[in-house]
Amino acid sequence: MNLKKGMYLVGDSCSNLREQLKINSGVIAEKVINTGIDYFDNAYLPNHEWRDMADTEYKILSGPGQHKMFNTLGLGEIPDELKTLFKKIKLEECKTLFDVQPKFQENEELTLQLNNGLNKFLNQKSDAQKYHFHRITRSLPGMHTTTFHLHNKEHIKYTGLHIDQSTKFTPNTAYKSDNRISINISEESRYLYFVNLTLKQIYNDVKKHYQDLSVTSDNIVELFFSLYPDYPIIRIEVKPYQYYIAPTDNFIHDGSTLGNKKFDITMVFVGEFNNY
Repeated sequence: MNLKKGMYLVGDSCSNLREQLKINSGVIAEKVINTGIDYFDNAYLPNHEWRDMADTEYKILSGPGQHKMFNTLGLGEIPDELKTLFKKIKLEECKTLFDVQPKFQENEELTLQLNNGLNKFLNQKSDAQKYHFHRITRSLPGMHTTTFHLHNKEHIKYTGLHIDQSTKFTPNTAYKSDNRISINISEESRYLYFVNLTLKQIYNDVKKHYQDLSVTSDNIVELFFSLYPDYPIIRIEVKPYQYYIAPTDNFIHDGSTLGNKKFDITMVFVGEFNNY
């Protein structure tokens, strides 16, 4: 199946955007391949038939269009001053994922410098200067996908490709949600999988096939992949100290640490980031 126009990609002068992109031939239900990880029953994962993007495909993603918060994914690199501060924290010394948070608390002066540097950087990315710290995400290496939820308040279950639901919205109002910036502060690259269509595009298509069914933010991903398991997934490499800005409520995505050997650590802020 061929790519359709939808989301747009932009990169700063430090990123080799096209060189960091791969594309595949669709998804497969996790219950079919059985990764050995506890996933929800309706989870879908990208297949591993990755290849370089053709010129026509890259043009669809990077061609001229309206670069609005709801339909744009940006890739960039944080300033050298911030890299230096993050390196001084020495996250590589963490033996477990539970050691990450205390590392930021060991040196109050360094943490203050880091906060000031982050605010300066984030102010440049948000004209409205409207944003807030969301969390530091920590993931194990070698994971097909990284997003999980507590099931019945105690069991961890992974979601597979999904949309975030940081606020209540419908597929037709998801474009009004904030976007987010996610900074890779790990020692290795991590990967972002995504479908290059907005939720409203997906809804309009799915609804044609399920006219009598209520298509909601809870079931739209499963319905889309049941109809189009061969719609290509795009994989973007996010190198250490690179960030991506994306409307994660408004497109299907997930992270991955497949092939990595070390912990994956990212710092996430949510708000209105319109400078990519």
